[in-house]
Amino acid sequence: MFKYKESYLNIRGIKIHYYRTGGKKPPFILLHGATDNGLCWTPVAKMLAEKYDVIMPDAQGHGLSDRLDKDFTFQSHAEQVAGLAKQLKLKNPIIMGHSMGAGTAVNVAIDYPSLPKAVILEDPPWGVTGPPKLENRREPDKPPVDMMQFLTGLNKLPLEKIIEGGRKLDPSWTEEERLYWAKAKQQFDPSLFSKMVINPKPYAELVPKIQCPTLLIIAEYGIVSKEVAENAARLWKSKHPFKWVQIKGSTHNIRRDNFPAFRDTILSFLESLPA
Repeated sequence: MFKYKESYLNIRGIKIHYYRTGGKKPPFILLHGATDNGLCWTPVAKMLAEKYDVIMPDAQGHGLSDRLDKDFTFQSHAEQVAGLAKQLKLKNPIIMGHSMGAGTAVNVAIDYPSLPKAVILEDPPWGVTGPPKLENRREPDKPPVDMMQFLTGLNKLPLEKIIEGGRKLDPSWTEEERLYWAKAKQQFDPSLFSKMVINPKPYAELVPKIQCPTLLIIAEYGIVSKEVAENAARLWKSKHPFKWVQIKGSTHNIRRDNFPAFRDTILSFLESLPA
């Protein structure tokens, strides 16, 4: 049975809620995307918990953490991850993030270069300049959905209605994934969409500053294109390895669309890291 504990930390006056599997194992921090929460990583955490102490924070404005305030900027999430690692005395955690959380992982790697052992980026928001559209390019005849309007609408619905909406959005997800996704939609701060949660600097400026081993996982129909991934590899300057993998048939929610391929990609990368 998958077990975890949960608690709160006060980081620079902000209450951050987190889940932790624990044990005397190497630390592994999982950073969720916008409108998700820490438990949205549960299937991945189950996979990792045997070998790692998995920590799944609710980012500010999400889950059970404090709401967004007037002082919040995109840098706040990275500062809070660094603060969490310091307070929990985590030594060189591996940090994996999805979407907004992947952007945070990049910011942590750049601003706190001695902190992460490695970072794993699931379709980071490189090139996103405004509220993105939900496009299903596997069905190009369907018009895109405004993500802000769609998610804010879900936020007002009862859980069963949110789950029903999720099934229509992507019927391929497991019911476990859908349940955690739906519960998170009842917990995020709608003011999220009026805040700058993504580093506005272009990826071409950010990538050369990352010093730790990095795995970039992109979708077939996601944010980061194959051309951007190839260019990121050309821009790489660290002596540590950079690897990118495209997972076919997936959209922005790569692990939810094709968990087996995502799992195999993650485990292969982890095996390549030095002890």
